[in-house]
Amino acid sequence: MPILVAYNEIALKSRYVRATLERRLANQIEYVLKREGHGEVRARRQFGRIIVSGAPAEAAKIVANIFGVVHAIPAKQSSSEIDDVIALAVEVANASLKLGSTFAVRPKVVGEQPYGSRDLAIKAGSAINDAQKNKGVKVNLTSPDVTIGIEVRDRDAYAYSGKVDGVGGLPYGSQGRAVSLFSGGIDSPVATWLIMKRGVETLPLFMDQTPYVGESYLIRAKEAFTWMSRYAPSEGFSLYSAPMGPVMERILDSPEPRFTCVLCKRSMYRIAEEFCRHKEAKAIVTGESMGQVASQTLDNLFVLDSAVNIPVLRPIIGLDKVEIEDKARIIGTYSLTAHKVEGCKVVPSTPATTSRVEKIEKIEAFLGLVDLCGEVAKKIERLPSG
Repeated sequence: MPILVAYNEIALKSRYVRATLERRLANQIEYVLKREGHGEVRARRQFGRIIVSGAPAEAAKIVANIFGVVHAIPAKQSSSEIDDVIALAVEVANASLKLGSTFAVRPKVVGEQPYGSRDLAIKAGSAINDAQKNKGVKVNLTSPDVTIGIEVRDRDAYAYSGKVDGVGGLPYGSQGRAVSLFSGGIDSPVATWLIMKRGVETLPLFMDQTPYVGESYLIRAKEAFTWMSRYAPSEGFSLYSAPMGPVMERILDSPEPRFTCVLCKRSMYRIAEEFCRHKEAKAIVTGESMGQVASQTLDNLFVLDSAVNIPVLRPIIGLDKVEIEDKARIIGTYSLTAHKVEGCKVVPSTPATTSRVEKIEKIEAFLGLVDLCGEVAKKIERLPSG
């Protein structure tokens, strides 16, 4: 049974870009389905669709979770001869309609055919009515219980009565590469997922603040990463770790503890920027939400950004906590990230909600943080999977 893959943004691109994105998406669909055990799968491009063959109908749920896919549609197939198409529509209707159901036929004819969409709709609808005349089935073109979709494409025809909504977005890796600060809390996996959805290849970077956090902090990050990896349609999606302990120890010597969180976050940015250079990434991704905590006020975000010379992307900056949690549930990370862990032990009792660049830079110079961050960046390691 073929699976029709529908997309939307890709169709708006220029001819060359569209073809490039379609090829990438088709290759990623094949990769993911083979990774999930469907070894004989093939994804081929047709105008406006990618046709997947060699996978069962249930695989549409897997396909729907690949970035770029708007709908994954399990379908039945026949030739484009009109009698075959009508028979196919009747077959799908017979399997989908129940006693007293209403239905509509929505055909789409692509390419040169001796019939048009309107002809097909009338003839298929009439045939379905005849086949279902003893079940009280009626046509309802406004709000049908069941919609029978028909797509005729060159020599092939496809009919279906349901579709699986996809995640949308752009094919993964088509928009460059970024490093994501990945703590494993509720926010950072959502931010990472959203930037991946926009087609950015993402390198999750965990800032290991041991001994100032407990082991459960790292365990949670690994569990969240493992779940996120199912959304990465390529090899090499790995969790990296930077040993932040020495930086935290140095920050504890700050003459003004109220700036601890700002100093910590600026240090993370610097380490991530060095990692970006090493990996040829173009931006840092964070899970910051405006005003959620002291370091995420507009004043402090301005100070944080001044620590680096590359873009800082904040996909969830305008979402509140409830909205972020709702998105985490959709993604599937909420249950993994919502439980409490042994978090940072050096958060001051009254963290500063405002700061000034000149003031923070003076403290950093006193502590020697810039050079220390450079040393830490050299020690970033890829964490083993599993």
